[in-house]
Amino acid sequence: MSESLQVELADLNKLNGQEVKKLFDIMIHGYATTEAEVWGPNYMRMPFEEFNEVITSGQLFIARLNNELVGSIQVKPLTEDTYVFGLLSADFNQKGKGIGRKLIETAEDHARQAGANYMQLEILRPLDIDVPFKTVLKDWYEGMGYKLESTMTFIERKPHRTEKAKQLIRPSVFDCYLKEL
Repeated sequence: MSESLQVELADLNKLNGQEVKKLFDIMIHGYATTEAEVWGPNYMRMPFEEFNEVITSGQLFIARLNNELVGSIQVKPLTEDTYVFGLLSADFNQKGKGIGRKLIETAEDHARQAGANYMQLEILRPLDIDVPFKTVLKDWYEGMGYKLESTMTFIERKPHRTEKAKQLIRPSVFDCYLKEL
């Protein structure tokens, strides 16, 4: 049986409460698992209400595998010619099925259609330890054409998020990547 992977813009008018909760849970689980070395155990990337706001703003694309929700990605303009993606998450039980890649390709297509020339992303990584998942992620993004542009401390990258920066459990930096579309 051939699997069908579809990506679409999330629409709260077409998603029921259970579906939104599932997307939220996939994202929360993904970040809790992959960011534990940075934020500690049981990290919650964002509150449910904020996730709903991302959907309402028209910035969230969702993936369905055989009609089952399996992941999402936030895409938004950063500048006139640069878009940024984040909140990339895919159901860990569906690993290796191209969900993340399809979400990123959709994000890039969306940015191109909006007139962007570049796509940006960031990886938050601890300075004092190597995290194998972060290395895999870096290599994966580079394989898709993203190039490291800069490395910044949390405060340098997000000066408006000083309270959030205080929650880091170890010194960490943002590696910022850019891809020409």
